[in-house]
Amino acid sequence: MRGALNPEQRAAVEHPGGPLLVLAGAGTGKTRVLVHRIAYLIEAGVSPWEILAVTFTNKAAGEMRERLHQILGDRSRGLWVGTFHSICARLLRRWGEAVGLTRSFVIFDDDDQQRLIQRLIKDAGIDEQVTPRSLSTRFDRAKNRGLDPTRIITGLPIDDHVRLIYPRYQEQLARENAVDFNDLLLKVLDLARDAELGPKLATLFRHVLVDEFQDTNLVQYALVRHLASVTRNLTVVGDDDQSIYGWRGAEPRNLLDFDADFPDATVIKLEQNYRSTSVILEAANAVIDKNVDRRGKALWTDRGGGDLIEWRQFGDERGEAMEVARTIRELIDEYGVSPRDVAILYRTNAQSRPLEEQLLRYRIQPKILGGVLFFERREIKDAMAYLRLVSNPAADSGFERVVNVPARGIGETTVERVRAQAAAHQLSLLDAARAVVRGEVAGVTPTVRKKLASFVDVIDGLAAVRDAGASVAEQVIQVVERSGLREKLEAEGTPEARERLDNLAALVNMASDFDDELGSEGTLDLFLERTALVAGADDDDRGEVVRLMTVHIAKGLEFPYVFLCGLEDGLFPSLRERDGASEAEALEEERRLAYVAITRARDKLVMTAARTRRVWGEIRIQAASRFIEDIPPSCLALPVRPPAPRPTPMLVAPRPAGRPQRPSRGFGRGSWDEHDQRSGDDDVPVYDVHADLRPSDGFAVGAEVSHAAFGTGRVVEARGSGKDTRLTVDFPSVGRKVVLARFLARS
Repeated sequence: MRGALNPEQRAAVEHPGGPLLVLAGAGTGKTRVLVHRIAYLIEAGVSPWEILAVTFTNKAAGEMRERLHQILGDRSRGLWVGTFHSICARLLRRWGEAVGLTRSFVIFDDDDQQRLIQRLIKDAGIDEQVTPRSLSTRFDRAKNRGLDPTRIITGLPIDDHVRLIYPRYQEQLARENAVDFNDLLLKVLDLARDAELGPKLATLFRHVLVDEFQDTNLVQYALVRHLASVTRNLTVVGDDDQSIYGWRGAEPRNLLDFDADFPDATVIKLEQNYRSTSVILEAANAVIDKNVDRRGKALWTDRGGGDLIEWRQFGDERGEAMEVARTIRELIDEYGVSPRDVAILYRTNAQSRPLEEQLLRYRIQPKILGGVLFFERREIKDAMAYLRLVSNPAADSGFERVVNVPARGIGETTVERVRAQAAAHQLSLLDAARAVVRGEVAGVTPTVRKKLASFVDVIDGLAAVRDAGASVAEQVIQVVERSGLREKLEAEGTPEARERLDNLAALVNMASDFDDELGSEGTLDLFLERTALVAGADDDDRGEVVRLMTVHIAKGLEFPYVFLCGLEDGLFPSLRERDGASEAEALEEERRLAYVAITRARDKLVMTAARTRRVWGEIRIQAASRFIEDIPPSCLALPVRPPAPRPTPMLVAPRPAGRPQRPSRGFGRGSWDEHDQRSGDDDVPVYDVHADLRPSDGFAVGAEVSHAAFGTGRVVEARGSGKDTRLTVDFPSVGRKVVLARFLARS
């Protein structure tokens, strides 16, 4: 059974007893070690019900049970295998009465928690001052450390809201015989402190094993220590180099200081990697070695060198996305690679939009793991509903979606009166709301009319911005500002709120690209039409699926081909401030995140960046990620000059018959060339950054020109002068495009 174990794995599996720390690097077989150690213990005479194995996800727990059943058969019955929350729920079903719970207690999930907090803040009359999410985040952060949220002082107005709502929240949970996820753990800690039950819990298990130990928080570690306090047979498996969840309470010090808490602990390092090539591992080791606060270890493999890592920079995020999509199309068509063997990783979800768009252009269906497609995200739907209502005042669905978004105190009763007025007089809901504001509808108080008037004023103000000739990007910005969406999200200050703001910024960037492409011809109506068509294409699940995800979601996964995008300082590593973390601590976690990203790749890794990136519609110059400098040059492929202009996405040849072998150097003919040879950082093209041509202007209408991506076309209109000359060119392959003259050449 254990013949395939390497010497270090075998030593961990057959550890005789006492505290054991297994430092398991990425891809070194930690799950295999845990499963075989449990089997070893049972074969040595330990009863299954005396063994507790804790994982962090239900999926991981299910996989562990299945693998144990394959090894042990029915002898695996009775094992305690599960997440911290499921194990604690099981303990509370047995002994919860000692901490005020009956056996039929209810567990509030996230949605239940948000609804309860929403009701409490509404009853308190502060629903326009704070959101349920901002409060629940404060509650969770404190509970992860075993602290009372009301005693944490930040000096912000939210402190008063926490002190007001948290006691009422806990009282309501007790009244309903309910607990939230954090209370599951905290109430078991209360059991551990009980004079009678505490000793029982400390002797309930002969062996306690914990997976992903670097992700435990202070409460979870306190529970583990108590459960193993008598037998001291505690096995923890983890990797401090993969501790990437500090923002949700994980404490890497639990692992780093383990042998300080258990001086007699045995420490075993698993360093042989069974996943990646030696080139990929050399790069990962070089990046993580820069961290100071870590245990030393270095991954190695006997797989041999492998392909060099591709590192390319492009002019902007659209050029980056286009080349990633084009190369994946080439992998599929020319090398027979399955799309499911390809993953695109990025630091934040907001980066997915240009990648989604370009994949669809190349007839590749994107699938977002751990999230939703861009136009399905709540904040994007809200912003688009505002825009639809400005464009078409009769858009009743848009009115209903955002009349109380963000919360303005406009309840369902008021909306129902507006609906009744609209039905009675054949009005749009917006016009019916105007009638309510004018006092033409009985039963509406002055306070409600005032709140409804504030919404109508927002829509009228946005319409005035449009009528004044504002660009589409400016109209989107005004929606975010005037609606209050930005103010509410900034006030929340949670990681989720910041991500939603990033998504809104991505929508502004998309509108800016639209403005650049069409100039004065680009209208709000045309923008809404285009985005509706793109959003509709998102739902087309025919064709190949390539998975996109943040690096956090990718942890624990592996893929033959990995594209790691957006490697720019400020983006990856993110340089945002983090609650309770110093700048040095935050940077070390970002470096661990880069290590995780690199080690997801089995055979081929491609890393990309943009020299400029739009942020809220403004173009910013981006420096390459400092992590690139950490990678030995011998691991990186050198750039190659482009051979010739490429065909447009819709003209890519179909996949040829047969299945060529996987390429060993690069991804195909001319892939990952350095297209973006520019004379200066301010020379940023409007539509596409793949031109490798000297700046030119003075083209006459009718002149034949060529573009690196679109091929040959004919000038039909010219506007502006100098370096800002914009030409409308009719390209036979893709139709009319507006391109800066300096990125064209005479044919």
